[in-house]
Amino acid sequence: MRKMLYSIALFLGLILLTPTYSNAQVGECPTNPTTKIMLVGDSWAHFMWSFKSMREALNQSGFADVWEDGNYTALISMQAETWASDGWIDLIKRRIKQMPDVEIFVIFIGGNDVVWKWRRDQPADILLPYADAMLGYTDAIIDTILSLRPKAQIVIGSYDYPNFAETMDGKDWNPYYSQWEKFGFAPPDMVDEALRYFEEYRMNYPRYKNSPNIHFINNIGVSHYYGGYPTPSIYPPYGTFPPKSVPLPFGDPRYPTHPNYMGLGGLDAFHFNETGYRFIAHNMIKNYIGSYFMQDMNYSFHSDGNKDGWVSDKGEVKQGGDGIVGKIDNDNYATLFTFNTDNFPENVSIEKGALFITRKDGKKIRADDNVRDEIIVEMAVDHFGSSSNIEAEDYYAPADFTTVGCLIGRPIDEDYKFRVDLSREVLDVLETAKRVQFRVSLKVGANPGNKRFFNTYTGSNKEDEYYTPTLSLKMSEVPDVQTGIINASVKQLTIYPNPASDIVNFDIPTEFAKSKVHVSITDMLGSVVKTQDISQRNLIRSNISIGDLPVGLYNLTMTDGENVRTANIIVQR
Repeated sequence: MRKMLYSIALFLGLILLTPTYSNAQVGECPTNPTTKIMLVGDSWAHFMWSFKSMREALNQSGFADVWEDGNYTALISMQAETWASDGWIDLIKRRIKQMPDVEIFVIFIGGNDVVWKWRRDQPADILLPYADAMLGYTDAIIDTILSLRPKAQIVIGSYDYPNFAETMDGKDWNPYYSQWEKFGFAPPDMVDEALRYFEEYRMNYPRYKNSPNIHFINNIGVSHYYGGYPTPSIYPPYGTFPPKSVPLPFGDPRYPTHPNYMGLGGLDAFHFNETGYRFIAHNMIKNYIGSYFMQDMNYSFHSDGNKDGWVSDKGEVKQGGDGIVGKIDNDNYATLFTFNTDNFPENVSIEKGALFITRKDGKKIRADDNVRDEIIVEMAVDHFGSSSNIEAEDYYAPADFTTVGCLIGRPIDEDYKFRVDLSREVLDVLETAKRVQFRVSLKVGANPGNKRFFNTYTGSNKEDEYYTPTLSLKMSEVPDVQTGIINASVKQLTIYPNPASDIVNFDIPTEFAKSKVHVSITDMLGSVVKTQDISQRNLIRSNISIGDLPVGLYNLTMTDGENVRTANIIVQR
């Protein structure tokens, strides 16, 4: 927000992991990344661009072939009012014309306009006139973008919790000390509450709720979820918590963002460091941007956790649980992922498809020029070896396809995906096969040491299905029995909160026939567990009770008989 001193500082048999982008020349795979995202706004946009946190999060999510740009449009200290003025709006126009491939505009704005106006000793609604003015100026920015690119998608990103407490402890020389003083030296829970007040007001802005081109992403609590609070806070409740132990959105509102994820080595009260902004970018990709880039895929389904497992070159096997890929001591491991395609309609044609695999944890794999670790992805029709169970022979069993497509992305760290864009030959087989197995192994480069491996999520993952092995396909006809996720109009339904325990709220898209909306919830086996009909005309949002559903993963589908929207729900208590 305010200007500060910052150090910005084959084949798919054999795929080389490179530091930025990786693919093999098979089929119609891209050879160079395409800039499809423009960052617009204040210092949050600026530092996300400077740190390349969005780019790293795209790589983490299996989209290393997509890049972002923030040159000239992501600037420190900017306000919505400034961007909406003639000279600055003309700059945005010029940048749009210079980048014809940009489809998504990520906007961070409002902190300088509104958040700095908060005072501890005054009611929170003193912010509303500033917020209304900011929203009007932001509308002018959005109108400009849509006038030049009518099909553009506008992503409004919220802020996450600041840390005016621990960053200021005994440091009245800190550049943000005067601002904390204006806040009345408010403790973290009070500052967090003020931020939530502002963001919830913006979240419910009618234009954002009703426009199919505008998507508000709630990032509050993202740093808590992905980073946790690894060392005790110096403010109540003084505790710690591990990553992924608090819900999204909102995390634990009693805590600020941990200094480990704040800028300037933990001294910046409001801006994050490279890791913190990667958390934010990843959340936006997970909640909308990633599904947009897969929008022409109309059917996605997960691997069969009961048939997934790993095998070593020494004959050791494990069916179920996490996978292992790579070298541990003197053993080499491969993981097999099984996908049931028996429910595909007869005479279906598949135009394109992609396989997503996610690393869970592990040791470092190498991607530098001198030591090259290569991921090997192979496929067998029906199964490797003599049965669909994981068996000792599966490590060396011959594959029907040693070239399955091109690999995009690099699983260098926890929760990093890689994507395989499948070849025409593989897609032809998927049209008629009853089942397929993919085998993933690692050809370790020079000087491997004792451990160079990564564990993977498999179909038995019940924590967050976003990380579960997934096949996404563009099909001429999707299966009637839903073992996967319908994506018919290829747009996701907006739901909140998620995870949820009792009630899930959802927006009803403007194009739906409001007199006959049907909502259904299915479990991950495709069984319908709850339905609800909505008949009130002109209703723009509603909710459904999930308090009687067991903890787990579900799919919510809304239809008016013609349009379809879906969303994945995590029931958590």
